[in-house]
Amino acid sequence: MNIKATIIAASFLTVSNIQAAEWSGFAALDLRLFAEPAAFSEQNTSFADPSVLVQPEFRQGWNNGADRFTAIPFGRYDSLDSNRSHWDIREFNWLHKGDGWNLQAGVGRLFWGVTESRHLIDIVNQADFVENINSEEKLGQPMLNLNIPTSYGNFNLLYLPYFRERTFPAANGRVRFELPVDTDNPNLNGISHFHPDWAMRWSRTFGDWDVGIAHFSGVGREPRLAPYFPDGSPFPTALIPTYDLINQTSLDVQGALGNWLLKLEAMTRSGQGSRFAAVVAGAEYTQYGIFESSAELGLLMEYQYDGRDTSTPRQASDAPPTPADNDVFLGTRLSLNDEQNTQLLLGVTVDLNTQATVVSLEGSRRLDDVWRIELESRLFKNIPSTDILTGMSQDDYVQIRLARFF
Repeated sequence: MNIKATIIAASFLTVSNIQAAEWSGFAALDLRLFAEPAAFSEQNTSFADPSVLVQPEFRQGWNNGADRFTAIPFGRYDSLDSNRSHWDIREFNWLHKGDGWNLQAGVGRLFWGVTESRHLIDIVNQADFVENINSEEKLGQPMLNLNIPTSYGNFNLLYLPYFRERTFPAANGRVRFELPVDTDNPNLNGISHFHPDWAMRWSRTFGDWDVGIAHFSGVGREPRLAPYFPDGSPFPTALIPTYDLINQTSLDVQGALGNWLLKLEAMTRSGQGSRFAAVVAGAEYTQYGIFESSAELGLLMEYQYDGRDTSTPRQASDAPPTPADNDVFLGTRLSLNDEQNTQLLLGVTVDLNTQATVVSLEGSRRLDDVWRIELESRLFKNIPSTDILTGMSQDDYVQIRLARFF
């Protein structure tokens, strides 16, 4: 290297150019306790399922904050479910902020949506279904993410060069379908994992209203689960996750009107049987300063509709069945706004056709500056044998998490 190049390199790596590295993250011990014996002979018979997880986070900025590198790995070891013992790269990307634009390249996570009970339009990242069936935990997605804010709204353009399959519990795990999902033999219908997927979203704020319109074209994140019949057997023994090329267009709207939040997610999808539409719509009312304190109480109500074909017999190409086809969600959210950041969310979802009911509870409270305790529970009631959730009807559980942040 010549002297001039050496001087330039040294200038680039000055203290003012390189920001201090940021380390954070958490490690946790989870304990799931099941209220009933397992429903299927392959499942582990233990009533307790302890597991450990860790998610460190590293961030390094330079170029006076115009560039940033982020790395967030994740790993869990589970004592019962062999598929739930897994690791993932949640994020591993470089972000560059230009003049009126920014670009993220690498593995990232992106959330679309506004509703509480069902994340209908959140399609960029694949669901990490072994972590939680509410699809809030996501696998890292390789992407180029170009974001352009303008006076006409924010334009988000995504190139997704690699498709990731959904995770599912193993045959010996709990909170699984009636038949285990064979993740070792997925059917991609000849589609390469390197199929180029595309997505775009426009969003803008109009006074008290936030509006977003998005389109996705590529490998659908929600697989069809096709029954597998061994040679000569009239009964299926497993479900084969089958992926299709889809096109999905969506709309999300949220309005803040005083104490009210009005929410809407709607989408239409083609590529899995007949084109269908789905909607989640509702409202959240928040009362501040309850009982003359700093606490706030929110009341939530949402309606879920899904128009995919549910007729029988089903065609092999039909969209996978969903429990959220004609359901009502009622919930309450309590935030004490105290030093310990105590929060509680209770929700009940009822199918208006079958009265199948799922009750969920989430709570958390800081113990001190680095320790936090979390509570999660899910109950399955009145689940009919024709419902996709019937395999979980004996999987009511309470989970306690002790997390240490660093």
